[in-house]
Amino acid sequence: MKTIGLIGGTSWVSTIDYYRLLNQLVHQRLGDSNAARIILYSVNFQEFKNLLDSNDWETIAKEFSAIAQKLQAAGAGCVALAANTPHLIADKVKEAIDVPLVHIAEATAAAIRQQGLTKVSLLGTRFVMDQPFYKDKLSAQGIETLLPNEEEKDFLHRSIFDELTRDIFTEETKERYLQIISRLIAEGAEGIIYACTEIPILLQGREVAVSTFDTTSIHATAIVNATFS
Repeated sequence: MKTIGLIGGTSWVSTIDYYRLLNQLVHQRLGDSNAARIILYSVNFQEFKNLLDSNDWETIAKEFSAIAQKLQAAGAGCVALAANTPHLIADKVKEAIDVPLVHIAEATAAAIRQQGLTKVSLLGTRFVMDQPFYKDKLSAQGIETLLPNEEEKDFLHRSIFDELTRDIFTEETKERYLQIISRLIAEGAEGIIYACTEIPILLQGREVAVSTFDTTSIHATAIVNATFS
């Protein structure tokens, strides 16, 4: 079993779920008192957000690449970014290390393909919804992406940064998410990707009329699979 190098803190709210899931999945495989070997580097989310606000992806790429190199040097056999948005610079991080980087969008696309769906909706930050890095991974698997409208994108983006990443989960926000999801289903979405790792926390226990894809769980499974490959 390889050691996992996890770059977390983006945000700490969902990094907790990553830690729990990774250990649960390894325990399910090995039984007894087995758990995952994890080296976690948790960033200061405010510093990360400041760079996002200034659209300074070059600095983000350099900083995350340097962290990934530290994790590799410390013994990590694979590296993962514990959030969807940082995957905008995942290719640059991958180039900086010699061990595999487990990509959340690739794992999600594979999970959707396994269900045979061809048209899904993507909910996340504006970086995830507007930039091609996620949609390209889906398209490579023959999956069409149906996006929220501009007003919905603004709401989703704002709620993620002003509420969810601060551990604020309200019924009002939950209901608005469900309204957006219902409208997208009516437009033809066969599945909904929760492409922000805090969205599954917000919507836990709430069922919708189509398949949903919890990217935190999907990614954690792919990471554990990589540790045994």
